[in-house]
Amino acid sequence: MNSSEQSPAENAAITRRGFAKWLSLASVAAALGAFAIYWRERKISYPVKVIAHVGEIPVGGLTVFAYPENDRPCFLLRPAENTYLAFSRLCTHHTCPVFYRPEQNVFACPCHGGVFSATTGKVLDGPPPKPLPQVTLERRGDEIVATGFVQTA
Repeated sequence: MNSSEQSPAENAAITRRGFAKWLSLASVAAALGAFAIYWRERKISYPVKVIAHVGEIPVGGLTVFAYPENDRPCFLLRPAENTYLAFSRLCTHHTCPVFYRPEQNVFACPCHGGVFSATTGKVLDGPPPKPLPQVTLERRGDEIVATGFVQTA
């Protein structure tokens, strides 16, 4: 029986070259998948930085500090005796500086009308696509220390 007389099942057999090509493509796909998982799961390292001392800010008050770099302004609020909250001061829409409005307990962006909760950073109004990044804080003795940002889903 010559090659033109082979059955369809015999013609469907994979060649060595075809198998090597398939194996190469599968290997590349697996490597890209592993890299994508690594990239998504990697931990970003932030500096540990003392940003204030306990009692330095009165209850109901706030201060501005820079974190993680000097060109990244943030707010540190003290809404209650033993409660400190910190958020980026840069709007998530176009990085305009936001301003604290204590009478409404919100951060407001004058550029495009974005409004954020001063308790959670959540977008309350306007075009911002994401909440304000919240700085992770720790109390170490009498120091208030920034250690990173709260991970959002």
